[in-house]
Amino acid sequence: MPNPETGSGPGLRGRKSRMRLLVKIAVVVVPVLVLVRIFTGAETMTGLDGTTFAVARGTLKIDVTEGGSIEALESQEIKSEVQGQTKILSIVEEGYTVTPEDVENGKILVELDATELLEKQIGDELEYQNSLAQFTEAREAYEIQVNQNHSDITQAELEVKFALMDLEKYLGKQAAHAILAELPEDEPLEQDIPTPNLEGVLQSVLGEGEEESKPEKKPEDEAEAAEPGKDAAKPEASEDKKPDSSKPGEGRARRGDGERPAGERRNRSPKLGSASEKNQEEFGAMAASVLEEAASSASSANARYAEAMSQRKPRVSINFSKYADIETLGDGEAGQNLRKLEDDLMMKQAELGLSNTTFEGTQRLRERDFVTQNELETEKLKMQRNEVSVKAAETSRELFLIYEFPKQAEKLLSDYEEAKRKLERAMKMAVSKLAQAEARLKSNEARFALQARRRRERIDQISKCKIRAERAGLVVYAEQPRWRGEDQIQEGATVRERQEIITIPDMSQMGAKIKIHESAIKSVEPGQKATIRVDAYPDHVLTGQVVKVAVLPDSEDRWLNPDVKVYETSISIDGVYAWLKPGMSAQVDIHVKELKDVLYVPIQAVTWSNGHRVCYASRLAGPEQRIVETGEFNNEFIEIKTGLEEGEAVLLRAPVTAEDAAESGQEEATEEAQAEPPAPAGPPE
Repeated sequence: MPNPETGSGPGLRGRKSRMRLLVKIAVVVVPVLVLVRIFTGAETMTGLDGTTFAVARGTLKIDVTEGGSIEALESQEIKSEVQGQTKILSIVEEGYTVTPEDVENGKILVELDATELLEKQIGDELEYQNSLAQFTEAREAYEIQVNQNHSDITQAELEVKFALMDLEKYLGKQAAHAILAELPEDEPLEQDIPTPNLEGVLQSVLGEGEEESKPEKKPEDEAEAAEPGKDAAKPEASEDKKPDSSKPGEGRARRGDGERPAGERRNRSPKLGSASEKNQEEFGAMAASVLEEAASSASSANARYAEAMSQRKPRVSINFSKYADIETLGDGEAGQNLRKLEDDLMMKQAELGLSNTTFEGTQRLRERDFVTQNELETEKLKMQRNEVSVKAAETSRELFLIYEFPKQAEKLLSDYEEAKRKLERAMKMAVSKLAQAEARLKSNEARFALQARRRRERIDQISKCKIRAERAGLVVYAEQPRWRGEDQIQEGATVRERQEIITIPDMSQMGAKIKIHESAIKSVEPGQKATIRVDAYPDHVLTGQVVKVAVLPDSEDRWLNPDVKVYETSISIDGVYAWLKPGMSAQVDIHVKELKDVLYVPIQAVTWSNGHRVCYASRLAGPEQRIVETGEFNNEFIEIKTGLEEGEAVLLRAPVTAEDAAESGQEEATEEAQAEPPAPAGPPE
């Protein structure tokens, strides 16, 4: 039996022989492994200090690797264009392939609920027809007012012309123009009373539809606008004298059951088909402000008018006696009358002289008794009769010069001035009436344009409830983010305006979309080559290139995780593959650059120590710390510029010293003590 104290025996001798054999094998195998590792440079080996890696030299590819999904680079996004919210009545199955025949036949992909829109369309149609009738009526009234203004102004101009002709006919042109020269230059005797500007308020309420519809201008209107005297009838001068409301149909707005003032019609709130109560209240408040403005303007205008009338200058008095001359009056009617009176007076005076001579001759004959006393008395009576005729002729001439001539001249001059004032009033009245007619026209035009636009929008909204196929492709339901709380796309789901419903991708232009961390985004640029591996087909390696890099970080990830910034990047795939489907998971390697003939080690071999990057070279005496300068890196390796030589073995993990182990043990004990709950207190003594 073997001696346990000395350790001798056949078993002990066998164990010693086996140990010697293992040592011999180790002496031969270990150097061989070291030589193989030196020459390959890409294998790790296990030493006394841990796993090592021999520093290698070669080409280092810098790649950015991220996971993503396969998507079409271009696709048709079908969204709900119906205002507000509506429900999906029917939708094609996901994965349905839209064919060119479906596009040609207008196949309905999605049908939305249009019940509420159809109900509103009935009210819109009624309001549209009502506003169209009012607009047509206002347009015809405007054209009638234009023609009426032309007739009124023409008649007033003729009255001025005829009054001037009467004045020239009576006084003669020379005297008439001399008298007219003494008058002041067309100073109106009445001050203008401006009307409140209601048009601006109406345009502020209904102006949004004004640009869509303009009143048609006929050639007759353009011809009338080019005639003399029509320049004054412009809508800009609407702040003139108030219209004469004594005539029926002037200054009033027509209605179906009677007439009412135009201002009251303007202030009436429009009954819009889909107007909310808030809009009606705003329009009512605007109408109240219009009435208040009209009352204020009328009050201030009346005050200005009274002040102007009190300060009005008296009419210029003209002395017509200085024009009572035959040469000045010329061939006028007054000159003819004056010439006739003077001729009559001259004849009467001649007859009186003749009768005086005859009476004196008869008186001498009577003294000689050649004639009888009766004959003498007869001649005397003739002489007295002629004296009376001369006095009557003189009186007639004086009455004409003092009374009849100034009176008739003053009357004709006053008629001429009144005709001019009437022309001025007619022109201002035409401007006022035309402005009111235009304001009514614009108001009804704006209301009609608004109703027409709402009618078109309603019809368009109804047509958008049926979404038809516009391009061939595969139908994919839009994914709704869970954090939004929106229903998943299906029949009966509620969708909002501008919400994406389905997507039809272009299968001929497939690609991958990934999200790159902000630390690596500076290295990625459009045009860089990439390699794509689809998880479902790992044996197929696809190629492509970067086509788009987002400028801003992804907004959805920014809300979910604000501390992580990722940028969405699109990579195109070369070629067309029938097995590629949208939504497949893929791994993308973007080839940023290739570093030729550089030293590199695994990333985990580089660590930090005292503010420097260091590696630990394996030595027989133990690991040696080396300060290194690093360069570019990828997911596996990092470039070493200085600090290591090719073939040197470096540890993949930093060595742990006894002091580090002791400190680590103390820290673990401290953490466990802090984690243990305190012991419960004992009972009180």
